[in-house]
Formats: sequence, C-alpha cells, structure tokens
Amino acid sequence: MQLLNHCLCLLIVPVVVHGIALLDYGAPPAAGTISQYHTQDEHGQYAYGYTAPLYSKHETRTADGVTHGSYSYVDATGQQQTVDYKADATGFRVTASTLEQRPNEETAEVAALRAQHLAAHAEAKLRLAGAQPAPVQDTPEVAAAKVAFFKRFEAEKLRNQLAKSAVLTNTNTILSQPIYVYQPANGFIYKYNQLLRSATTTPARDYLPTV
Repeated sequence: MQLLNHCLCLLIVPVVVHGIALLDYGAPPAAGTISQYHTQDEHGQYAYGYTAPLYSKHETRTADGVTHGSYSYVDATGQQQTVDYKADATGFRVTASTLEQRPNEETAEVAALRAQHLAAHAEAKLRLAGAQPAPVQDTPEVAAAKVAFFKRFEAEKLRNQLAKSAVLTNTNTILSQPIYVYQPANGFIYKYNQLLRSATTTPARDYLPTV
C-alpha cells in the first residue's frame, strides 16, 4: 500500500525536464468541444478536418491532384506546433515550426554512393551504345526446315518453267468461221480470218470445231 501511494505521488508531482515544466493535460476534452467535417465529389476532390482544444487538422485535394494540409498540436511544454504540407507532382514538402528550415545536406556516405551510382550508370550507357546485338542462330530443326523448303521451291520453279515452255511450243491459232465485210465505197470484200491466217506461221483452222 505504501508503494502504491509513493507511485501516485510521483505521478502528481510536476515533472521538470531541462528546466521546462511539462504540461499537465488533465482530463480529455468533452465531446461537445470536438468538431469535424468531410466533403468530396466525383472528380476526386475532397476536404476534411477536425478541431479540438489541443489539436486540429485540415486537408484538401483539388482536381489537379494537389494535396494541401495542415495540422497543429500542443506539445509537452505547452507550445503550439504547426505543420504544413503539400503533395504534388514534384513530391512531398513539409514546413513545421519544430524543424529548422534549411536545405537538406548529404552526408559523406550518401555523396560517395551517389557518385558511384552515377559512374556505373554512365558506364552502362556507353557499353549499351557500343554493343551490337548478336545474330540469331537457327536451331537444327529450323535449319533442316529451311533446306527442305528451298529444295521444294527450286523444284516447283523448274516444273513451272518446263510447263510454260511446253505450252508455248504446242500453240495453234484457232480462227473463227469466215467473216466477210463489204465496203460499198470501194467495192472490196474483206475476209477477216484470211488476213489473220496470212499473219501467222502455224497451221490454223477456218472455224472452231462443233460438237
């Protein structure tokens, strides 16, 4: 029992850290002192937030995809801290009352690794630019299929040439039945198939055979 009383006394006594008294938050705020809201639409835009005595937050997102937000709270020393942030295509950026606003600096290890990475990247680009792709090698199955194809192709080519020459050497001109045309102006009568016969050197018939 004495040990329990001793622990309770330690919790009640104000705590001092580095000369700064920590804030005694006490009981949580009543439900009536907390408010919140939330709206959104079909375009992906939204806005929401909440407010309480010791903390609050508000965030919005517009149709272009940019998000703005801010939240605040009371720290253990009783000071209100505020954090503002923005997220867009260039990244996520934060400004806060608890941060020293100065550009990030690389450590020596990070700088060395960055230089090593950039050198390896440049070497790989040069190697890829000068490298020629290796020719594709046929498998034994593909090579055999190519040989068979070209053999068949040459055989068909020769067969077509022989068939064409045989048709040309055994061609006979077949004339239709005689056609006579009378021209009153000069009194001549022309026999058309007779003129065609005189222009050919191969035997010809005066008319087509009838069945």
